Amino acid sequence: MSTFKEMVASDIPAFLNADEFAETHELNGKKYTCIVQSPKEDAMFQTQEIYSGFESTHGQVIIIHIAKDDYGEVPAEGESFTVDGDYCLVDNVIDDMGILTMTLHKNH
Repeated sequence: MSTFKEMVASDIPAFLNADEFAETHELNGKKYTCIVQSPKEDAMFQTQEIYSGFESTHGQVIIIHIAKDDYGEVPAEGESFTVDGDYCLVDNVIDDMGILTMTLHKNH
């Protein structure tokens, strides 16, 4: 019988499947199959919650979901990062059972 963690790990390729949810994107100069979300395009950053240092700064929040085994070393908060050639900064990274969820911001 498989453990729960083994079952979740076996589901990662289905979740990050290019035929289903994921697409190929260039992250820091390398191509990866991942999911890139941009839920708050051209919105003012949330000054009270996450972006306390960016009052009145307009930009874009980008969230990336990628298999940890595919990406490798986890980027650090504040690190510069490129997504499809666009310069961003890493806000935070969460390792959720083998999938990295990276939250980035790009200033306009």
